[in-house]
Amino acid sequence: MKIVRASMTLAVLLGAALANFVGCTADEPPPDNPTGGTGSSSSSGMATTCGDGKLDMNETCDDGNNSPNDGCTDCAVDACYTCTSEAGALSTCAFASAGEPCESTKVCNGAGACVECIVDAQCPGGYCYQNACAKCDDTIKNGDETDVDCGGANCSTCGDGKMCGVGGDCTSTFCTDGVCCGEACDGACVVCNLEGSKGVCDFVAKYGTDSSDGMGGTCDGTKACNGLGGCGGALGEPCTGPTQCASARCGDPDGDGTKTCVKNTGEACTDNNECFSGTCDPGTMMCM
Repeated sequence: MKIVRASMTLAVLLGAALANFVGCTADEPPPDNPTGGTGSSSSSGMATTCGDGKLDMNETCDDGNNSPNDGCTDCAVDACYTCTSEAGALSTCAFASAGEPCESTKVCNGAGACVECIVDAQCPGGYCYQNACAKCDDTIKNGDETDVDCGGANCSTCGDGKMCGVGGDCTSTFCTDGVCCGEACDGACVVCNLEGSKGVCDFVAKYGTDSSDGMGGTCDGTKACNGLGGCGGALGEPCTGPTQCASARCGDPDGDGTKTCVKNTGEACTDNNECFSGTCDPGTMMCM
C-alpha cells in the first residue's frame, strides 16, 4: 500500500511539472514591463504587459503601445501630458495645461512640450520669445533682435551699420541692403553695406554692378556702375558717345568700325584694344 501511494504522489508531481513546462512555449513572447518590454510582476504577483492597452498596478498609463512622445512612453506618463488611469482599461492622453511646472524651473506650453517660458513674467529682466527667454542687455543676438541687443519688437532701435529687417528696427528709420543706413540710399549704384563703410550710403566701385537700386531698377548685365553713383554701358558694349558708357569713353581702338565702351587713361589693362588710346603700357599694364 505504501508503494502504491508513493507512486501516485510521484506521478502527480511529474504531471504538474510537465504542465508548467508545456504552458510556456517558445511561440509565446514574454510579457512587457513598463521600462523595456520584458516580463515583470505587479504587487499581486500577476504578470503585467506594457502596451496591451490595460492599465496594470505598476503602470501609470498604458495607451496600447510603447512608442515615445505620444503622452505615454513605456507605460509612464510623459512630461506635459495627462493620461487617464482606470485600472484594466486603455489610457488616453492629452496635453497638460499651459503653465504647469515641468523639469524644475520650466513650464508646459500647452502643446506637450516643456519649455523655458510662455510669458514675459517668467523671464526676469527679459522677455519670452518663441518659448525661450532673451534679454536686451546680454550682448547676445537672441529673441527677435535683428542685431546684438537691438531691433525687433522688444529692444531699442539699432544704430547705423547694424543689421535690420525693416525701417522700424533702425534709429534712422532707414533699413537698406540689410543694414540701418543714415539715409534712404535707394538710387542706382549706391549701397549702404560696403565693408568698411556699413551704415553710410556709398558708391559702388567703378565697373561694379547693382542688381537692385531700391526703386525697381538694375545696373548689371550690359550695364555697369561708373563709381560715382551713375550707371552706363559695360566695357565692350556698343556705343555712339562717351555718355553712354560707365567708363566715359567710347572708341574703336581695334579699328573694326564698331565703337564700344573702353577703358580710360590710367586704368588697368592687358591688351591695347581695351584702351581708348589704343595703347596698354607693357611696363605698368595701364592704359596710356
